[in-house]
Amino acid sequence: MSSKILSAQEKRDFRHKPKGQAKGIQDPSGSGFRGLANRALISLVLSFACFGLMAVYSASAPEALQSFQDSTVFLRRQAIACVIGLFVMFYLSRLDYRRLRKWAWPLALVSSGLVVLTLVPHLSVTTMGSSRWLALGPLQFQPSELAKVSLILLMASGLSKYFWWHRQVLSRIVITMVVAGIVVKQPDLGTALMIIGTLLALLFVSGTNSLLIVGSLSGGAWLVWHHITKTPYQLARINSWLNPYDSPQKEGWNIIQSLLAIGSGGLWGCGFGGSLQKLYYLPVQHADFIFAVIAEEFGLLGCLVLVSLYILFGYYGFKTALESRTLFGRLLAIGITSSICLQALVNLMVTSGLLPVTGITLPFISYGGSSLVITLGMVGILLSVSRDRGVLGEEDDGELLEAGQVQQ
Repeated sequence: MSSKILSAQEKRDFRHKPKGQAKGIQDPSGSGFRGLANRALISLVLSFACFGLMAVYSASAPEALQSFQDSTVFLRRQAIACVIGLFVMFYLSRLDYRRLRKWAWPLALVSSGLVVLTLVPHLSVTTMGSSRWLALGPLQFQPSELAKVSLILLMASGLSKYFWWHRQVLSRIVITMVVAGIVVKQPDLGTALMIIGTLLALLFVSGTNSLLIVGSLSGGAWLVWHHITKTPYQLARINSWLNPYDSPQKEGWNIIQSLLAIGSGGLWGCGFGGSLQKLYYLPVQHADFIFAVIAEEFGLLGCLVLVSLYILFGYYGFKTALESRTLFGRLLAIGITSSICLQALVNLMVTSGLLPVTGITLPFISYGGSSLVITLGMVGILLSVSRDRGVLGEEDDGELLEAGQVQQ
């Protein structure tokens, strides 16, 4: 077994294995699952959710008090989203993830259509120069969040049945790239890069030629740089990232204030609710830069604990992938885990000044209802995969196992 999830020969063997000859498939209960959902993942996600509510309340209270005369406005909204997200997570964790295969194309097409609607004037909601949201009555929804999970499902369903050069997979790659291109037009370059990054991760683990991936990365990097040079505000972000003190009152303000907040925390932090940078100095302090507030209030030790939780989430997520007994489950778990961990890594690096500002939120922690609900829903699918653990000996060939029955 190479570093990739399955070698080409193993994939060929599984795809052409006659039915009834799969190894390691024993389920005397007839439930179609081998055990309970991964309790470590559940504990981690609940810890993230509780800590995220605390962080959102601390970071948003001054702004909420000034704008709404109520310091708990953002907390209540996030708590409602959290409850909805946990319900979605629980429901999906109980659902046989293999049944999601038949929804791959419908979900991808619906989410793609919703992303297109963000470019239509008077239908999208524009905030801070970006049209990323659609209005659903009093609520706002970010379609690109739904697109992330639907595209993972679409690619996993294709790569579990076909090799990467098959037209079925190539059509899925085209859809993914088109959606990423539309997201760039919103503009939201950060989310587009998250979508493409997850796509490359799935292609790599499924056995795609590494030289092609490297070539794609090189070509993609050139296209991104070309886009940045043609977009003044994004070029200004690059320059402010390299030399923030050249424009400390404009483009460099975000990075400077974030670094001041992180540095002010020291080893132990100033205590919960004690951040000074959140008092109208740090921009978007309850969303994109919430980690800076956490660093100021909980110090270096608090940051290490939070980063450790994300590392543990990645460990148990990839462990779930390796323990899944279907290739579809493995690819699904890897796509979900890669997407969440990559987003967390980028947010932490942006807040620490290691990457230019991208507008990427911190998973489970940052304020944002649609992001939190979708992320918890992704975890629900991951938990469903974790229930179906065992020896990889079955390729379900796109046929759902009716009523949870396992072919012997």
